[in-house]
Amino acid sequence: MDTSFLRTLGGPGHDRYQAFINHVKSNGIQLYLSQRVCEEIEEQQGWISADWLHKAQSESWISVAQPVQEGVSVYDGPVAAVVMDRIQQRLADIEHVPPDELRKTDAGLAGTAIMLLASTAYDSIGIVMDDRNAEATIRAILSNTYYEDYISVLTVWDVIELVEADGYPED
Repeated sequence: MDTSFLRTLGGPGHDRYQAFINHVKSNGIQLYLSQRVCEEIEEQQGWISADWLHKAQSESWISVAQPVQEGVSVYDGPVAAVVMDRIQQRLADIEHVPPDELRKTDAGLAGTAIMLLASTAYDSIGIVMDDRNAEATIRAILSNTYYEDYISVLTVWDVIELVEADGYPED
């Protein structure tokens, strides 16, 4: 999950936040916060509920992912570092900034997904975000690789639609 997605959900007092958590728990979904997302949550307290970090330390349905091992890959998929570099470069081109000046959070989400795919029993991983450029870039970079069929990129609106389909109230 990226920080913009978490910001869109709001905090514990928002219906959308509560509905999302209920959906995750009732469907046995395991959430992971990447290391970089945790850093952004800490930096943006007041904009994003720090409750996510507390839950990641105290609840079984959400965890903080281990740091990305950049050399990890699955079968014939490219290593995480290559995927992350490609995402970073393409996002930098879209944003018209040098790659080293762009936060690496979005690229790190793909690296974390590859690492989870390689190190867990999950046969599919979803990246949830609320950033159209990053979403399109990650999808494009993962297309035509081994990961295309195993890592999905979902927008906040995809997720809200799923939550609402479960019958939970809207915001």
